[in-house]
Amino acid sequence: MLAVLLAAAVWLGGSRFVKELETTALMQQAVSGDTVLVTGQVYAREIKSDYQVLYLKHNSIKFRKQQLKESKFIVYDKSIQEVKTGNQITAEGNVRFYEEPRNPGNFNEKQYYEKQGIHACMWSESVIVTSGRVWKVRDGIFSFRQKWKAVLYDFMGEGQGALLCGIMLGDKADIDPAVKELYQMNGIGHILAISGLHLSIIGIGMYRLCRRLCGSYAAGGMCGILFLFAYILMTGISVSAVRAAVMFLFRIGADMAGRRYDTATALAAAACIVLLWRPLYLYDGGFWLSFGAVFGVAAVLPLFRKLPAQGLWASVSINLSILPVLLYYFYEYPLYSILLNLFVIPLMPALLLLGLAGSVAALVLPWPGEAALSLCRALLTFYEWLCRTAVELPAARIITGRPSAASVVCYYILLSALLLMWGRYKIRRNAGTRKKCIAKYMIITGITYAVALFILIPGTCGREGQLEVTMLDVGQGDGIYMKAPSGRTYLFDGGSSDVRQAGKYRIEPFLKYKGTGRIDYAFISHGDSDHMNAIREMIDRGPLGIPIGHLVLPREEVWDDSLTELAALARDNGIKVFIMEEGQHIQDGGLSLYCLHPGGAYRGEPGNAASMAVWVRYGRFDMLLTGDVEGEGEAALTAAVDEAKEAWRTDGFDGILEVLKVAHHGSKNSTSAEFLEATRPAYGLISAGRDNRYGHPHRDTAKRLEDIGCRLFCTPSDGAVTVWTDGSRMSISAFAEGAGP
Repeated sequence: MLAVLLAAAVWLGGSRFVKELETTALMQQAVSGDTVLVTGQVYAREIKSDYQVLYLKHNSIKFRKQQLKESKFIVYDKSIQEVKTGNQITAEGNVRFYEEPRNPGNFNEKQYYEKQGIHACMWSESVIVTSGRVWKVRDGIFSFRQKWKAVLYDFMGEGQGALLCGIMLGDKADIDPAVKELYQMNGIGHILAISGLHLSIIGIGMYRLCRRLCGSYAAGGMCGILFLFAYILMTGISVSAVRAAVMFLFRIGADMAGRRYDTATALAAAACIVLLWRPLYLYDGGFWLSFGAVFGVAAVLPLFRKLPAQGLWASVSINLSILPVLLYYFYEYPLYSILLNLFVIPLMPALLLLGLAGSVAALVLPWPGEAALSLCRALLTFYEWLCRTAVELPAARIITGRPSAASVVCYYILLSALLLMWGRYKIRRNAGTRKKCIAKYMIITGITYAVALFILIPGTCGREGQLEVTMLDVGQGDGIYMKAPSGRTYLFDGGSSDVRQAGKYRIEPFLKYKGTGRIDYAFISHGDSDHMNAIREMIDRGPLGIPIGHLVLPREEVWDDSLTELAALARDNGIKVFIMEEGQHIQDGGLSLYCLHPGGAYRGEPGNAASMAVWVRYGRFDMLLTGDVEGEGEAALTAAVDEAKEAWRTDGFDGILEVLKVAHHGSKNSTSAEFLEATRPAYGLISAGRDNRYGHPHRDTAKRLEDIGCRLFCTPSDGAVTVWTDGSRMSISAFAEGAGP
């Protein structure tokens, strides 16, 4: 009950009950980019390859002759100066406040750090230690961890050494991102988080060893508790670690007091402690996965106790419990995760024990240590082989999109009803009655769970009769997603010059959020990197990314080297390459995509002016996608627009262009008065990076658009912008909070 009340207080109370949500003085006074001088005490640190991360608390921040207080702050130190935990330091740099996502489905950086009470950070060229006070225990544990890490790297190499460090020490900083993503995609990423599996092996193991050596429950329990807390302090105090530690304390306490251990009580107590410690973890997927997995073992697995292959049923029970959480936070389900975990989890105790034994032996006798860690290498190689094999299988992951919160609640209500029904069945005393009921109960279970899945998993087709178009915020670049009423998906350009790996971090999470597991047609307007490097990245990512069915390019006469290379890459990866010339169109039910430029009359150079322009028609809705067209190309496009409008009048064209994707990010040299006179759009969409060095969108271009009554939406201020239309009516909305109509 207390856990429910705490959750309600966080959910409904906001900043009234949660101090992490309060606006600090620094947030009120400064903006990202302002220079500040920070003085604070180091409470944690991380060592990277070319910089270190210093976590500060009790901070005093000097900003414009003001002294502001900030509870926590992060300094990224490029000098990697020797700093110890407990030191007070001073550093200067440009402050950066953590930001909310710019597109649906993207990582919420602000919320991630807000949960820890951190609102801002900065990069500093150097730091000055102003107080030599050291927290000896915590700093000693950190030094021990670094030495242990060095041993693993020396004996296992950088790649697998980093992986074993992540599994044993909670240090995931140097893990190969591709391998980490491979684990997560296949549903075994949980082994990289310090959780109950780790703590049960280490904590329970030490407890039992000490109890046998001293013959006392109390002494064994105290040794186990001390060892466990030292391990948690070394590996990082995560939600899963705190949850496992609290439940471990209950278990040890029950043993010491001679009482029965109650899983439900321990789990509820752990939830209360976590929410009191970090209230905002209520919104964290890791919180729900950790507690959901234990709930599955405690509440669902007992239904399968008498069946063989208990490992399989344990995996099934956990997946039944956490399925809504996986879909709500990660938008996909790894189909073969149940089977993979049948191999991975039973081998984890061996991996951890070999890692521990090998690390200790390596310090004394290198040969036994090398032998033990070689077995660890073999196990990790086997894990990676399992993942790479599974990812190549059909339907390795099922991308469903994000279900609504209401559907998640309905799923758990139906699951709880099934658990109560089977609990009632188990307490029936008459065996004959139970036998008569089982067929009925199984039918009810099948129907109820089918209904639960139907409610939980969103439909993969577009809204009935509606066209959806989203201009994504990819920074300084372009990326426009379109979903037809038929469910077919299109991507017009995809790239960025200022966002690193825009395909992986901006476009693909959005696609998964929308339930899009494949792009049917990817159009590339021209060969500039800010229009195509994310598409190239998605192709290079292979099975880890979102597949592309067809690549659509302008006529070959306007290709540059970049487009030629992209076409070759696509063909090498089994993607069909289509050429779309002026006058050609794609018909998808009531949706038509017409290519208006470049045509045979265009004799200019490849590049911006040669951008492929596509006119989108659906009922009475019209939209023009222009790439970076300008100059000679824009003049040719203007003539093509006039011709097309005249030809379409016989098809019921009303002469109105509802939406224009403004060319070249709203630059001064595009979207001329002549072009606007020919198109006269009602709405203009501009994709550009915030505070970009080009000054996009240019004020002259914006004024020309506003002068004809065109309402503008720009990604720097509005984030992703989405248009819905049924062919007769249209709505448009901006993703960024407070933006849009």
